[in-house]
Formats: sequence, C-alpha cells, structure tokens
Amino acid sequence: MKKTLALAILGLTACATTYGQGVVAFNNYVSTTYQPVKYANQAGLGAQSGQPVTSATVELQLFWALGTFADQTSFDAAKNAGVTTFINPGVTFGGGGYYTGPNQTLAGWTAGQSVTFQVQGWETSGANGGATYAASKLEGTSALWQEVAAASANANGIQPASNPAKGFNVGPPAMTLALAVPEPSIFALSGLGAAALMLFRRKK
Repeated sequence: MKKTLALAILGLTACATTYGQGVVAFNNYVSTTYQPVKYANQAGLGAQSGQPVTSATVELQLFWALGTFADQTSFDAAKNAGVTTFINPGVTFGGGGYYTGPNQTLAGWTAGQSVTFQVQGWETSGANGGATYAASKLEGTSALWQEVAAASANANGIQPASNPAKGFNVGPPAMTLALAVPEPSIFALSGLGAAALMLFRRKK
C-alpha cells in the first residue's frame, strides 16, 4: 500500500513538472528552413560583406513570448530572455552561418498556443566587438516569427517538455550583422545648424 502510494505521488510530481511547458532547440541548422546568419553588404566589412558568418566569436540569443505579436514594441514588453550560443564554424553547409545551441524551455506553454520568437546576434571580440548586444558595433536582429506545436513527436516545432526537443519549423528567419552607424554628436549637429544659418543670411 505504501509503495503504491509513493509511486502515485512520484507520478503526480512528474506530471506537474512537465505540465505547462514546451521545449525547442535553439538551432538554425536542424530547422525546417536553412537561413544562415550573414554579414550585411557594407563597404566597412571588407571581404566579409555579404558572406555567411563563420566566426565563433559571434554570439546569439533567443527571445520568446507566449502568444502572437506582430510589432516590436508589444513583443519587447512581453518577451523573455532565452538561451545563448555562438556561431558553429564546424557546420559548413552552404558556406556556414549556423548555430547549434542548447534547448529552450517555454514555461507556461500549452498545446494549441503559439509562441513568438526573435534572435539577436552580435560580435563579441575585435575592434567592433562587445560583451553584450548593446555594447557591440556589429550586430543584427531577426524578424519576429511564430511557432506552434509540432505535428508529431518526430517533427520540428514546439514539443511538450516530456518529449525530446526538436528544431524550429517556421524560423529562424534570415538575419544579417551590420556595422552600427554612429549617431551624429550634438556638436556636429550644432555646427551644421550654424553653417545653414550663415548660408541663409548670406543669401538674404
């Protein structure tokens, strides 16, 4: 009797642990679509311009929110910061640009619920690098996209936490890393304003 009761409690605990959770692999290589991370077409990037990102110092982070969000502002207000990983230069298909990161647990997810995702990427080393996305001068952000429950236990999409994680089905969409254009300083803007004023007075 005691043994049966103990097993029942353990079973209920296991159900409570996995109920209301989903899981997906943070990976753009085993996903349904191949969308490598690339460098933007910028003169300042030299030979890297327009090429797949193969540097292991480029970090990526997943963000997610339960539900469907069509605009950045509403997504930012609801998003959760997810797992991070780095570009895997060992995956060379099509020139590279792939990451094979850890699994992301989606707390509170239930079957039938959509989840909105977004990926940020940034260079962490060198002259353009930074420890965080905000500190880096070479960065990129993917478009928002939605995922739903996988069609089966072997299909891509969101799996219940009790199943092995699979890749994304719809995303991640293409993403480019671009050099941030520095904002003009107050002094530079003041100088331009003064020059325009002098020109206006001269014409009068």
